[in-house]
Amino acid sequence: MDHYFRIEGCRETGTYFVYEITNGIAKEISEPVVGMRTGGLKKARQTIGQYLLKNGHSLSSSFTHYCIKPSRKKNYVHNWTVEQYLVGVPIVNSMD
Repeated sequence: MDHYFRIEGCRETGTYFVYEITNGIAKEISEPVVGMRTGGLKKARQTIGQYLLKNGHSLSSSFTHYCIKPSRKKNYVHNWTVEQYLVGVPIVNSMD
């Protein structure tokens, strides 16, 4: 994969770093989210959404991010739309 995002941090510290990875090169896309033990991961995800929207991507465009937590054995991969990033939590589509 040559383009994706990476969120590094953990709830215990409340500090999250957000990177855009392009062809293996990481670029921090914002100031770190600091001291948010509650809502920090959500804010980090919203940072990605704002960044993508600012760079001309539509709300339905889809991107991948990795959540990296120090000392966790398995880090999770997520595929979200720009709209989901802006909301900051997974959007569950329910069938009526």
